[in-house]
Amino acid sequence: MGSESLRRMHYRLKRQGMLELDAWLAPLEEAVALNDPDILVAVDALLAEEAPVLLAMMHGDEPLPEILRPWLSC
Repeated sequence: MGSESLRRMHYRLKRQGMLELDAWLAPLEEAVALNDPDILVAVDALLAEEAPVLLAMMHGDEPLPEILRPWLSC
């Protein structure tokens, strides 16, 4: 993943438009910093979801990607 894509991902992790989601997604900054291709793909897919789906994941109503569980708690 290129540096521009990583910059965009970092930005999107902090700008979901809801403070609750921004705070929940903040630990993924650490995951992205690992630069693991599987993690980057999972974070990118997660960020493609709409806010209601992310909220459902945050509250445990929708499953989280397994690879991201260490950083996101329900």
